Amino acid sequence: MRGSRLKRLLVAYLAATGIAAHVGAAGLLVLAPDLVHKARQKIDGKLHDLAPQWAKPRVVTWDEARQGLRTWQPERGDTALPAGAIRVDGRRVDSMKQAEAALKAGSLVELGPGVYRQGLFVRPNGVRVVGHGHVVFDNAAIKGKGALVVRGNDTTVRNIECRNIKVRDRNGACVRLEGANLTLERVYFHSSQQGVLTGSQPGRVVIRDSFFERLGHGGRAHGIYQGGGQLLIDRSYFLGARDEGHEIKSRAAETTITNSVIASLTGNDSRLIDLANGGIVRISDNTLQQGPNSVNLDLIGFVLAKRKRHAENAITVERNVIILERNGSNRLLHSGAKDVIPVVRDNVIVAAQPTGFGERNLEFDSRRAAGLPDYPAVPDRPTL
Repeated sequence: MRGSRLKRLLVAYLAATGIAAHVGAAGLLVLAPDLVHKARQKIDGKLHDLAPQWAKPRVVTWDEARQGLRTWQPERGDTALPAGAIRVDGRRVDSMKQAEAALKAGSLVELGPGVYRQGLFVRPNGVRVVGHGHVVFDNAAIKGKGALVVRGNDTTVRNIECRNIKVRDRNGACVRLEGANLTLERVYFHSSQQGVLTGSQPGRVVIRDSFFERLGHGGRAHGIYQGGGQLLIDRSYFLGARDEGHEIKSRAAETTITNSVIASLTGNDSRLIDLANGGIVRISDNTLQQGPNSVNLDLIGFVLAKRKRHAENAITVERNVIILERNGSNRLLHSGAKDVIPVVRDNVIVAAQPTGFGERNLEFDSRRAAGLPDYPAVPDRPTL
C-alpha cells in the first residue's frame, strides 16, 4: 500500500514538474519569476497534504525550534537619553530628517529607547549610529531601499533592532550599503525582506555579536547579500531564512565566518552559505544545521554563479558541528571549481548518508550516535 501511494505521489510530482518544464517555463522564469515561485509552493503544499502521515516530518513551531539558542538583548546604554530622543554630536534634534541634515564626517547619532518609523539616510563618512536601550526601526524603509541607507564610508551601527522592512522591489534591507566599509555590532535584524544588502564594491563588512533571523524573500533576498569586497562574521547568529533565501550570500573576494550559529531550524531556506563567485573562504568553529524544510540540498555552495569567479579561490571548512537533516538528499559542499580542492577537516558531521568527507572528520549517521539532542535542538556555539 505504501509503495503504491508513494508511486502515485512520484508520478504526480513528475507530471507537475514536467508541465512546468515544457510549457513555457523558461519564459515564465524570465517574465514572471514570482508566479513560478508561487506555483512551486502550491505544488509542494499539495504533495505534502497527499503524503501519508508516516512520511511527514514532525511539525515544529518556530518558538520551539528557537529554544536553547541565545536571544538578542539590547544594551542599556546612556540612561540619560529619554525615550524617542535623537541626538547628533551631543545636540537634540526632532526627527530623522533633521538628524540627516545635521550629519557631517565623523558624526555620532544616538537614539533613545523606542520604536522609530522613519529610517535614516547617511551620506557623510565615518558616521556612527548607536542605540541606547531598546531601539527599534519598524517598517521604516526610506528611498525604496531600507531602514538605514548608507552612502558614506566607514560606518558603524551598534545596538539596533530592525524589523518589518519591505519595499516595492522586494529587497528591502535593514541596512542598504552603497558606500564602503561597514561595521555592525550587537544588531538584531529580523522579519524583513533582507538584513544587509551591499553593492559590488562594499569594502570590508564586519558583523559581530549580532542576530539575523527569518529574513529572505522570493529566493532573491537573503539574511545578508554582499556583492564583493571582504566579509567577516564572528560570534553571530543567522537563523531560519525564509522563502528560499540563503542565510548568507557572499560574492566577496574574502569571506570569513567564525564562532557562529547558522541554522535553518524550521525555515524553508536555500543554502546556509552561498559563495557564488568563490574567493578565499574560511568557515570554522561554527554550528551549521540544514533543516528538514530546506529547499536546496546544498548546505554550502562555492563558485556556482555564471558570473566570473575571483582570481584566487580556496575554501576551508574546519572544526564545525555540521548537521544535515533535510528531508530528501543532502550535500555538504557543492563546488563548481574543479581546480580547487576543498579543505574539510576536524568537523563533527551528522548525516544519514555518507558525505564524502568522512576521512578527515568525525561522521555519524544520527544525532543520537553523535551524542547530540534530537531535532529541533541545535548546539549553541558562540559566547556573547
